[in-house]
Amino acid sequence: MFIFWDLKKAFDKVPRPAMWAVLARFGCPPDFVTLVRGLHDGMVGRVCHQSSLSGPFSINGGLKQGCVLAPTCFSLYTAAMLNEIPPDTPTIDLQFRMDGGVFNLARLRAKTKTTKTLLREMQYADDNATPGQTAEDLQRTATTYNTVYERFGMQVNTDKTKALIQHPPGQILPNINTTINEHTLEDVEQFSYLGSILSSTPTCKKDVENRIRAAHSAYGRLSCRVFNNHALTMATKIMVFQAIVLSTLLYACETWTLYRSDIQSLERFQQYKLRQILKIPWESHTTNVAVLNQASVTSVEATIIHHRLRWAGHVQRMEPFRLPKIMLYGELANGTRPRGAPKLRYKDQLKRTLALTNIDPSSWEQTARDRATWRRAVHHGTTAFEEKRKENEEAKRRRRRERQEQPRPPPTLPCELCPRLFHHRLGLSSHI
Repeated sequence: MFIFWDLKKAFDKVPRPAMWAVLARFGCPPDFVTLVRGLHDGMVGRVCHQSSLSGPFSINGGLKQGCVLAPTCFSLYTAAMLNEIPPDTPTIDLQFRMDGGVFNLARLRAKTKTTKTLLREMQYADDNATPGQTAEDLQRTATTYNTVYERFGMQVNTDKTKALIQHPPGQILPNINTTINEHTLEDVEQFSYLGSILSSTPTCKKDVENRIRAAHSAYGRLSCRVFNNHALTMATKIMVFQAIVLSTLLYACETWTLYRSDIQSLERFQQYKLRQILKIPWESHTTNVAVLNQASVTSVEATIIHHRLRWAGHVQRMEPFRLPKIMLYGELANGTRPRGAPKLRYKDQLKRTLALTNIDPSSWEQTARDRATWRRAVHHGTTAFEEKRKENEEAKRRRRRERQEQPRPPPTLPCELCPRLFHHRLGLSSHI
């Protein structure tokens, strides 16, 4: 369960006296605080409307819009607010262990060798997400954070602040009805947080669908000026497609946990757009491999694999206290996975990816510690995967054509009511 917070005019609501006190609290020299204060005191503004300017008016609150210091000052102010959150606020407990191999989950059962930490909030700029394990925990979190925000002069936008429940597999939880200042927060099925879609089902399907829609929109905006422009070369169009459309499609793909249906949806989008750019009609029966070769573009799956391995190398080289590394080398301290076929995890997909690219899952961490060596391993592994994938596609196509060219045996199943013969029992039963 999560609450996604929205603050009304966050930068404009910061009380300046409190801001100067926060700077001093974090150890900024008095001369520096006086300098920053001088940039804000006596600030005036004017409104431009239809080429005419209004009279000047005083701006006595908030941070200076457009100033390079504003984001840093607001981050310090946010840190001061989060420091006032009581330690008994509900959190999500994590346990991790950096040795023993990331795929050896049995190492986390050693209680004396694992380290426990907690996840209280996920703050980025003025966007914040706070987790909870029960409806009561989420209500306590909402009340606590709202109290701290108000104490620091901020105001929560209850209309845009949402609650999201991630249901356990096979269960549908009721609405939690979290309230802030007697206003019930809306329970949503999905929410866009930092450009990614988080949904009530713990999969990336909604995020993939959102990325495909965004890529369609990016392609449409460039159709007239680029892709349908006869003055541009085909190489230029392909470069623009890769730089803008594919970048939009695969935003944050290194963190996705994908199923085969998700990859197929992404591949279909790329094939559809490349065939439009290359002017390849469907009547030509051009294979997907031929389209990729003509455009000199790799498949979406190979691109995602490259990004995933590159990100895994970055995480492995992080300091042990960084949250991404803790999440990769740890798990939830509470709860169990269901039996049968549980949801695919990022670790599961990373292990499969390493095997597909001929990288030993038991020694990849040692390889990733050296950035140049890991980059070469990722490049060679991704190239080998793409070549093998193309060979498998061509072999599958040849087998399909061979089956079509083989003479079909005559029907042998007779109908009891007429002299007609059938090849399969399904056809016979449908006929009867």
